[in-house]
Amino acid sequence: MRNKIIIAIISVTAVFFGANMASAASAPAPADCALTAADVAQIAAVQNNPTLTYLEEVKQELAVRKSLIAKIIACAQGQADALQGELANAQVPADATALKSQLIDKLSDADNFYGIESGKLDQAGIAGTQAIAKELLAWRASSYAPLAGEVNNFILWSENQALFVTAANRMDETRRAVTFLESISNDSDLEASLGDAESSFAAAQAKNMEAKTALAEFLPPDQSLATIKESLGLLSDTYQKFSNVSDLIKKVLPQ
Repeated sequence: MRNKIIIAIISVTAVFFGANMASAASAPAPADCALTAADVAQIAAVQNNPTLTYLEEVKQELAVRKSLIAKIIACAQGQADALQGELANAQVPADATALKSQLIDKLSDADNFYGIESGKLDQAGIAGTQAIAKELLAWRASSYAPLAGEVNNFILWSENQALFVTAANRMDETRRAVTFLESISNDSDLEASLGDAESSFAAAQAKNMEAKTALAEFLPPDQSLATIKESLGLLSDTYQKFSNVSDLIKKVLPQ
């Protein structure tokens, strides 16, 4: 039974922090966020201590297990707090402030959840620590991981809005330049090239708005991230088409 408990603790830590923990000997220890070989050795030392009575062994092992779970909770709570701070400091468009507030509230709920689980440890026995570990594992997978992905995607999307503003300004400048040149030189290639740039930018903007909708509707993070990447790919294509227009402008301008 006790060996199963150790495995449960390792599994919780591995899922929480992405550690490769197939064995205690290979367990990494990044910044107190993973169960280490030394942690496992503490439990093994208690179990293999022949001087302990059964009751002493159970008490000491329980104390070690509580300490390890507390460490996991504290680190997870620290990660949630850090992400909340990053989100709070993020500059977002005015029409996205409500979503930002929602996400901050959700991270506060995560912090509260970890606090509740931590509070259960004091009175927990062997079965209680098992239950806490299972609750943490299930909640992390079903609630926190998607939330963290959503927050990271929202921050990324917000940072990208400055790129779209810059591109819109470039589009306006390019359009004015082409309009002026068309008044002195009827160049069909120039007009067609501008049309290509406009179409590409319109597609990029549409994908950008689609990404915002995906974030607002709390769609799976993979889906919103894929849409964000598509919008940036289209924006990159737009800048290539801006370059094509610029090359044609240079040909039309008097030397």
